[in-house]
Amino acid sequence: MNMATLTNTRQRWLLLWLLLASPTAVVARGPAFTNKNKIIALSAGAIETINNNDEIHTHDTEIGRMRTSFVRHILSDRLHYVKNGRRMKDFKAWLRSRGGEVAVLSTHGVEVDLQLAAVPSQQNNNNIEEQQLPPVPAVEEYHYNEDLVRAAVIKNNDPFAVNKLDLDLPVNNLPSLYEGEPIHLMDELSPSLLQLSWRTIQLSFKFAPVLSTTWLAVLSTKFRKTWYKWVAASLGTTSAAFIKWGQWAATRNDMFPDLLCQELELLQSSAPEHSWSFSEKMMESSLGLPADSLMDVFDSFDEKPLASGSIAQVHKAELDGKPVAVKIRHPRVAQLIDMDFRIMTAFATICDWIPALSWLHIRESVEQFSHTMAAQAHLQVEAHHLEILNHNFRKWPTVKFPHPIYASSAVIIETFEPGIIVSDMMDAYSDLANQYGNKNKNNQNNDQRVTVVEEDGQVVEQDTTGRPSASDLIPVDTAKFIVCTGVGLYLKMLLVDNLMHADLHPGNIMLAAIAKGQCPDTDHDMDLLVVKDTESKALAQERAETKLRICLVDAGMVAQLTDQEATNFIGLLASLGQGDGRLAAKFALKFSTETDLTAEEKESFTEDMIEVFAERCRGYFTGADVGHILRGVLGLIRKHKVRIDANYATLVVNVLCIQSLALQVCPAYNVLDAAKPLLQSYFDTFFEPDGEEKPRAKAVAKFNRIMPIKYLEKSRNDNAFFRRIKQARQAQMKLEQ
Repeated sequence: MNMATLTNTRQRWLLLWLLLASPTAVVARGPAFTNKNKIIALSAGAIETINNNDEIHTHDTEIGRMRTSFVRHILSDRLHYVKNGRRMKDFKAWLRSRGGEVAVLSTHGVEVDLQLAAVPSQQNNNNIEEQQLPPVPAVEEYHYNEDLVRAAVIKNNDPFAVNKLDLDLPVNNLPSLYEGEPIHLMDELSPSLLQLSWRTIQLSFKFAPVLSTTWLAVLSTKFRKTWYKWVAASLGTTSAAFIKWGQWAATRNDMFPDLLCQELELLQSSAPEHSWSFSEKMMESSLGLPADSLMDVFDSFDEKPLASGSIAQVHKAELDGKPVAVKIRHPRVAQLIDMDFRIMTAFATICDWIPALSWLHIRESVEQFSHTMAAQAHLQVEAHHLEILNHNFRKWPTVKFPHPIYASSAVIIETFEPGIIVSDMMDAYSDLANQYGNKNKNNQNNDQRVTVVEEDGQVVEQDTTGRPSASDLIPVDTAKFIVCTGVGLYLKMLLVDNLMHADLHPGNIMLAAIAKGQCPDTDHDMDLLVVKDTESKALAQERAETKLRICLVDAGMVAQLTDQEATNFIGLLASLGQGDGRLAAKFALKFSTETDLTAEEKESFTEDMIEVFAERCRGYFTGADVGHILRGVLGLIRKHKVRIDANYATLVVNVLCIQSLALQVCPAYNVLDAAKPLLQSYFDTFFEPDGEEKPRAKAVAKFNRIMPIKYLEKSRNDNAFFRRIKQARQAQMKLEQ
């Protein structure tokens, strides 16, 4: 959300007084738009000025029916446009016309000027006569009309322009008929000074135990652990902004003490669910529909949400006979995020004034994260990310992202992607493991057995006691698909795209089982993916013919990497594979463009890094634990006050997420070893042995030639590894029989 500086002198003096009176006082960063009588919409479909109108239009009036019919036709045609692949083809052609590059509107830690999308109608429609849409047919005359959708989606405006995000309804002569204040825009009004003051008072009470005992936590190491628990508890009782920041801070071992990070890891979003009546009103407001006309647009609309997060909740609906997912923002989320981050920025400013904390640059980190959260609260930004990610993975049939067909700041309508969340699948297997363990509790043959798997000379020991783990029950082919695809897509984002989904935890990864000759269905996916003893032979046969697919959701946060950021981080990962601490220190010191370490301080950091590697990392195929190593690296970064930029932190977090996923699904699989063909070839191509970079242009051309070969090498290694896992499991089953 845009935070321009307030200009009112009186407000400045009052804000200064609040800053002195309360440690969590507000920051003077001003409104995105403040005219309460007129609100300029942020999207093309609501580009006209919205005024209060005494005339009431319902879905029963002629103009109400026209508006409803228009919206239904546009959404239905755009759904066909996306489903038949035309949208992606047009995106590819458009991208080619721009030289193959597209800027991401929002990237992790970067401020977003969302008002780029708000342009007055007279500026946006200079050639309105040429852009006029074809007449909208009546409902009974409706049929799929290619000309209509092409005119509506492409000819009207550039559909892929970053500053337009043309996924809203096209401009036409049928104005919005929503009565009253448009709630999807009212939520984005800049908070008043009174609202900020009251919010500050509320938060001061919530954080009172923490603030009043800070001095004791500084003096007493014994009390500090309790104080960290209070910090986490206080954050958990506030709002999405504080909880999300706490979860993000839990991954920043480079900035915060390990004990505090451990407490913050336990933070869980409350995932509130708002009422159906609010969802209905938000949809009508966003689409400009008269009251009680939503079901004239959709065939059906589930009132109970499928899932809910801290920003929005998702409903399943049916449009033109096809399922769609509808993501609707929670009430007041955008405004609360705005207020809370202003207050957090003020508190961070005070921290930066304290000499002992100034090196952390807490205000800068809060501002970076506030930009990310502000972008997340504007759902058309997520839709923009989804289009780019779908383009990047267009040649990967086993990886998908939802395709948006409509987006405003408060609503996304996208293709419905069936499947089950990977974390839910793992919970189901954990329950099965507990059931088997209880059933075999009194079995006298529960002696511990060890299965030995040779992996390039490495001996992998698997404990197979009478109580199996969840990973013991997952079919080998399923485990192989999840971990190999997860590692593969991460490496593609890093090595090829320079664009990283910034939230790759298992809760955002869906697994779909696409059975031969059947439409994907979430309930059936659970039957196909979770193997039980009591299943029928028909279901077992169907599973044998099933193809798996991963779908990544919640693309509100992405990190667009520069070439230098990607190169530096790959260099760090390659140094892990080589077990070279000095080389790792060299790359870690490049993780910030601003560093004020002296030569002696850099050498001290390097010596400590060498010690960490001697203890934790001996290179490829030595059982190196990437998570353990990276946490040690982050600890050194904090100890030596080495700064790292936001994108590097995102890359580290995603590595930890992928490794955690692999440990849950197949503990014997080592992500560092699996990535060796690609990491080692990248290092050899781009760097000299001492880490100095080679000429980039030649290195890029060479790596692009050899990369497909290295992907095949990784695939062969994975196949061999899981073949041995399957053979070992079959041998174990014979012994148990």
